[in-house]
Amino acid sequence: MLGVLAPVVGWSFANTIPKIIDVPALTFSFWRLWLGAVLMVLVLIALRRRPTRADIRASIPGGVLFGLNLVLFFTAIKETSIVDVLVIGALQPALTLLVAGRMFGEHAERSELLWIGVSLVGVAVFVIGSSGTPEWSLRGDLVAVASLLVWTTYFVVSKRTRASVLAVEYMSTVTVVAAIVVTPVALASGQDLGSLRIQDWLWLLLFLGAAQGGHVLLAWAHRHVDVTLSSLLILGQPIVTAIAALAILGDPIRLLEIVGGLVAVGSLAAMVRRATVEGQEVPPEAVPE
Repeated sequence: MLGVLAPVVGWSFANTIPKIIDVPALTFSFWRLWLGAVLMVLVLIALRRRPTRADIRASIPGGVLFGLNLVLFFTAIKETSIVDVLVIGALQPALTLLVAGRMFGEHAERSELLWIGVSLVGVAVFVIGSSGTPEWSLRGDLVAVASLLVWTTYFVVSKRTRASVLAVEYMSTVTVVAAIVVTPVALASGQDLGSLRIQDWLWLLLFLGAAQGGHVLLAWAHRHVDVTLSSLLILGQPIVTAIAALAILGDPIRLLEIVGGLVAVGSLAAMVRRATVEGQEVPPEAVPE
């Protein structure tokens, strides 16, 4: 559980960094991934470990999804409110529960579908409340929805792959593959990838420490925590991010945003918690192998 909570806090504060520095989202994604790839290779060397061919093959889909998600996520943060992006992203547990039934034996009941509906209303209220702020952008919110879909797919794929691939080997391969996938896109964009200032590099390194360390911890935790429980813990991110954005960036939080955010996160928490408790009540012999 601590392996999931630590990334939540680290990511929440690190998410303000793309707003602080004047670096395009694609350039930021490019350097974040390649620095992360170098870091993970150094970790492998230090531990005297390396992924097998089977590990690499199994991890490639996660790497492609990871790279695509980062580009979409940073683009959304640049174009709209950080808290908007995180509240929309909070729908991930609901989507995870809907697709995880066949893969992990976690089935959505009628009550859970009701909570999902309530959470959608909460997100809609939140977006309406934030639409009047200078930070809000419809295009940014739509990019955040695309990021949500990709991140949910990555989350489920990672959970499945981690059953056979160790955390360090998995995240090393994922990061390298993601960097390779993003590179041609970044080069084709025409952005000046070498235009970063010294302070930009320092912010980027700080972000890398929180982000990459968090992903390694989360990948490790996947093998020890139910996917529903880890999703529940990650729901704390929008709340911590709102506090961080207010303290660091001065982003205001309106009453309608607070109400919508609490409804969305609260209903999702109730849904995921119910699913987790019911899963624990199933006798071991009743769970299919």
